[in-house]
Amino acid sequence: MFKRLLFALLVLGLFGGLAAGQVSLRVVCSPDNADALKWIASEFMKQHPDVRVTVESISWETLYPLELADFAGQVGGFDIFTWDVMTAGAVAQGCLDLAEFRKQHPELVDPNWNPEDFIPMVRYISGYWAGKEIGAPFYNNTMLLYYRKDLFEDPAIQAQFKSMFGKELTVPTSWAEAVDVAKFFTKKYNPKSPTEYGIALMFPRTHTLFYMYLLFFGPYRRSMLAKFGPVDLDWGDYFTADHKPAFDSIEGLRALQDMQALMPYAPDPLGSDYGETIEYFARGLVAMCPQWTGPYLEFKQALGEDKVGVALMPGRSVSGNWALAINKFISPEKQKAAFLFIQFATSSYADKGKFIRFAVAPTRQSTLSDPEALAVDPRVPVLQETYATETNRPRIPEEPKLEDLAVGYFSEILLGTKPLTLETLHELALKWLEVLGAK
Repeated sequence: MFKRLLFALLVLGLFGGLAAGQVSLRVVCSPDNADALKWIASEFMKQHPDVRVTVESISWETLYPLELADFAGQVGGFDIFTWDVMTAGAVAQGCLDLAEFRKQHPELVDPNWNPEDFIPMVRYISGYWAGKEIGAPFYNNTMLLYYRKDLFEDPAIQAQFKSMFGKELTVPTSWAEAVDVAKFFTKKYNPKSPTEYGIALMFPRTHTLFYMYLLFFGPYRRSMLAKFGPVDLDWGDYFTADHKPAFDSIEGLRALQDMQALMPYAPDPLGSDYGETIEYFARGLVAMCPQWTGPYLEFKQALGEDKVGVALMPGRSVSGNWALAINKFISPEKQKAAFLFIQFATSSYADKGKFIRFAVAPTRQSTLSDPEALAVDPRVPVLQETYATETNRPRIPEEPKLEDLAVGYFSEILLGTKPLTLETLHELALKWLEVLGAK
């Protein structure tokens, strides 16, 4: 209590004289972070009336190029920003080193801000690049399997499934199991199905396909550590331990085969993206939907909490973390105010608050073990297990170029215009190595 009071008095001393010239902070963020950040900003400004925080929601397609352009020109057009884990290597050029800043300004460090409370893997991939602390973990996004709980638990539907497949209807724990379940819930193959399709898949020719592939390849990659080696968190599961494309393998081929096996049981899998698959599940068109944590509230509101089940992703999930960072090209005065804001925004208080109020996935272990959080959100046990097993995308600066190449190849393979062969994957791997400057 004394430490907290002393910290508050120090901050008041630093910012108490700014009434005549209020510090204004512009926060740019992705839409799924916006509501939580606006609430956090309002809470922060109650404690810091001389700091004005404005939160601006910008679509991912615009936000990332905006950040890179600002850093390239050293503009300082915004003060605080969110960055996606896969962009760490690219955005690092514009991020203030928080560890160095703390050394220079120990009077601003809240003694109750506990970095050890962050989930370890999240703390690294959402905080560090090349030995610098470029962000603070804010949104521990991950993919979950949403399913129609009411249908899976219906005795009549369970009996029908058993008569068709000779086994019990359960939430699939592997993609092989998912095929039978998806087929059962697709009217074309089962006229008695209560849904039109079994599963919502998003395999469009966008960055979405890059992380969706990892849902299928990740389980193979992690089960073959003797072959591929341990995962380097900067390079992710797409690579071997010695930074060669791991998908250039029979396991990479099998992942695409698993994707193809589910496509007949999904509405427009090659033309659907994030928004469409959310709509399919919310409208009751599909029985299962692999999706990020964000749409959970929308699903509850559309279908009713008793109808929405949440389960582990078959095989393994993929991380989609977001961090908060400070633009290093802003003034020293703004950097101080921005530091106080992201320190507050990533505190245990804010982490729990944003999870309970806005279902924004937590980054802190204390939130996941909090009785109130456990009581209000049934995702907590699933999140606890998912965070311990999820796979990772590359965070290296070349990621955008690698992603564009992979999405092009995977899309054409799934469409049938490129052959599903090891030769095709090897061709893609060689193009990746060219981008990376390797032979």
